[in-house]
Amino acid sequence: MINFFRKIRQQLLEKNRFKKYIIYALGEIVLVVLGILIALQINNWNQNRLNAIYENKILKNLKKELVRNNELNEALVINRLDKKIESLKLAKKFCENEMIVKDTLEFLNTVSYGGVFSGGHIFGERNSYDELINTGNIQLINNDSIKNSIANYYGYLNAVKDRAQVHSSRFSSYTSELRPFDTENPNYISKFDQFEMLQSFNSPEFRKLVDLELSYAFKVRDYIKNVRTQGDQTINLIEKKLKNEL
Repeated sequence: MINFFRKIRQQLLEKNRFKKYIIYALGEIVLVVLGILIALQINNWNQNRLNAIYENKILKNLKKELVRNNELNEALVINRLDKKIESLKLAKKFCENEMIVKDTLEFLNTVSYGGVFSGGHIFGERNSYDELINTGNIQLINNDSIKNSIANYYGYLNAVKDRAQVHSSRFSSYTSELRPFDTENPNYISKFDQFEMLQSFNSPEFRKLVDLELSYAFKVRDYIKNVRTQGDQTINLIEKKLKNEL
């Protein structure tokens, strides 16, 4: 098409028809500009299509990570926290002389379970999110509600991990120091150690540790429930986006 216009312009120049020459020259320029604009539009369309495909991949990976975090905290923390709290409540009853120990070995093992997760560990993978932040690909998520929800989730997850460690007590180390722990026979406690543990459990120091560990357990349970709630909300937004409902 451009060659066609070029030949016409040459003929017009040879015939000294400058007005038509200018018109055809402008037509040639318009064609070139239109060609460039169409090419840019096609390129933009193709790039947007690729971005949409990659955005879906990003959201699917984030959803998997959020679901896994919720499952891990549910299976490894929440379910055990309830048992931990009951164990600590039993210890508190003993400290306040509200119970009589009938089976010493069972009682001591039950109370010792109160030290589970004393280290303030809350499960939360963030590999997919960190990769998005480090590469800048977080910007490919074009829905601000999802982007903000994801950022809030991981921000809160970091915060509760720090808080959990601050609130943890030395309950676990205290009970561990009173007896040797045999991984092959974890419930075994010698008669002498049983006597020593009961004596120690009657001390004011142990009572304070029980209260501290109970407070810690309640806080961690609330933290994890809030993490799970935020995770569920974010998962719901991602699912709607993947179904083109957002």
